[in-house]
Amino acid sequence: MPIKTGSAFQTQTHAPIQIAQTNMGTSTDQPVQTSQTHSDIPTPGDMQSAGLSLTSSLWICILMVVLALLARRNMKKVPGTFQNCAEACAEGLNQFIASSAGPNGVKYTPLLGTLFVYILFANLIGIIPGFHSPTANLSITLALGLVVFVYVQYEGIREQGVIGHFKHFMGPIIWMAPFIGVLEIISEFVKPFSLGMRLFGNIFGEDVVVIVLAGLATSLGATAIGWIPIQFPMLLLMLLTDVIQALVFTLLACVYISLVTQKHDEESAENAH
Repeated sequence: MPIKTGSAFQTQTHAPIQIAQTNMGTSTDQPVQTSQTHSDIPTPGDMQSAGLSLTSSLWICILMVVLALLARRNMKKVPGTFQNCAEACAEGLNQFIASSAGPNGVKYTPLLGTLFVYILFANLIGIIPGFHSPTANLSITLALGLVVFVYVQYEGIREQGVIGHFKHFMGPIIWMAPFIGVLEIISEFVKPFSLGMRLFGNIFGEDVVVIVLAGLATSLGATAIGWIPIQFPMLLLMLLTDVIQALVFTLLACVYISLVTQKHDEESAENAH
């Protein structure tokens, strides 16, 4: 509905949800006027600004560096609670990546483990009031997908050579190589976009649902049980899905690496035996 300010009428539309609600009370023949607003605070259906995402990313990077320094500080043969937790997390990441990326997958833990921790923190930080998930911004998630894409190509060329790396795109059947090669190359370039879009869609969708539920609770004065906010069950679900999305992103990165290094890893494992 138009909002009267002084002698002028302005209609602010920020999301498809708000447009749908507006159209329910007005004729569809009337054009919807929009006014541009410049704010770093995202509303339902709006992607947060790049500046806000970079600020949140900076805080996450600082947190990761601090935790890493604390984990390496005063390491003892009989570890304390914090050292035990750090070692358990590192060992868990090693085993997860090794089981997903192949026999020699442990050597990819520094990069893939860092990506997992960053994505996990970036997903979870959106639950804290005043912070927003950087992974709810498409620029951030596509950049993460591009990092994986570049690293996969680098590892493929390093392990199999330039000719060997591009040869695996052609498939095992020579006469079908032109057809399969084109499909494989296209699918290879699609991978970073699919990684980025999958992560962005899930985290952005979570944020929109929470904001909509919080707005609904504010307008209706509703709560889930007693004083518990109506969006609280969704926040608990977000804890689970945030961890799952970080695991899925890391798992797919492991799979992509194993696909371009599989032959070399198998030969290395056979030589080791």
